[in-house]
Amino acid sequence: MTNAAGVIQARADIVFSGATMTVNGAAATPATFLSVLNAQLGGAATATFTDGRLSIAATGTNGVAVADDGSSPSNKAGRGFSHYFGLNDLISADRPAFYDNGLTAASPHGFTAGETLTFRFTGETGSRLRDLQVAVPAGGTVGDLVAALNDPATGIGRFGTFSLAGDGSLSFTGYGNPAPTLSVLEDRTTQAPSGVSVTELFGIGGGVRASRADGFVLRADIRQSPSKLALAQLNLSASAGTQALSTGDGRGALALADAGERSANFQAAGGSSGGSISVSRYAAELSGEIGGKAAAAKNRMETAGALYSEAGARQTAQEGVNLDEELVLMTTYQQAFNASARLIQAAKDMYETLMGMV
Repeated sequence: MTNAAGVIQARADIVFSGATMTVNGAAATPATFLSVLNAQLGGAATATFTDGRLSIAATGTNGVAVADDGSSPSNKAGRGFSHYFGLNDLISADRPAFYDNGLTAASPHGFTAGETLTFRFTGETGSRLRDLQVAVPAGGTVGDLVAALNDPATGIGRFGTFSLAGDGSLSFTGYGNPAPTLSVLEDRTTQAPSGVSVTELFGIGGGVRASRADGFVLRADIRQSPSKLALAQLNLSASAGTQALSTGDGRGALALADAGERSANFQAAGGSSGGSISVSRYAAELSGEIGGKAAAAKNRMETAGALYSEAGARQTAQEGVNLDEELVLMTTYQQAFNASARLIQAAKDMYETLMGMV
């Protein structure tokens, strides 16, 4: 916590070591972390945990600066402490934006037993194969939830299996060749206290993953006044009572400008294999892939249109009518009909004459 001049008013160093953690050397557990942190802040700031969200607010005109140690940063599924809880977020979302959440099979999932999800399985042509409803089991761990999803009798185990990766992401693999496609028809689950569903927490189904970017918003105060954007970097070696932030320090701005060149872990999507790659390169490859697919689709459309036109022309040539030929034939048939009519009339006249003579 610093004042307007960047002088540290209070400092809390959170150290993670295996299954233990300390705040300024004071031991804390997940259950006591909030109280220990507030005690170490000494009234200079207040930490709260509401609806699954951690917030730290400084008192008076002071501000809060959060930074990871450069040599040994906090790390949970590739994300630091402040990133995991969104403490430094310039852009936020109203729903989970990443699904490698760091949960393990032993982690509590937070859903109420008996809540249900309904899955639909479709074949290669899009035809419906089966709709299955799965209930949250009595067991409260992520492992219990995955086991219930994979149960062949009460879950989806007859069509495929869910697998929990080491980074906490959940993926589905279908059985057969071609494998059925899974989608979510209905999700009546709600996690306490975050309020998200199983589908949103793990990104089950393409619709949830594809629509997550719709909820991204820029912080309102920064959007209204860009001058409030923090551009300096915190000096972690500074102690309480000394200056840790200085005016004119633009290292934070340079780091923000360079963010596009930093490597990030992208999951496989569409024709992209994902992996660790920079944002700029991933965007370029994604744009190139979309452009290539669009060009290929356009070529297929033009080729199909040309084939359709040629087939239509040949059909017309085969089945079409030549009006000149038909007129000649019609005239010929008309003349033949007239000749036949005169022949019949002549025969009739002869017959009547013969009858008169008799």
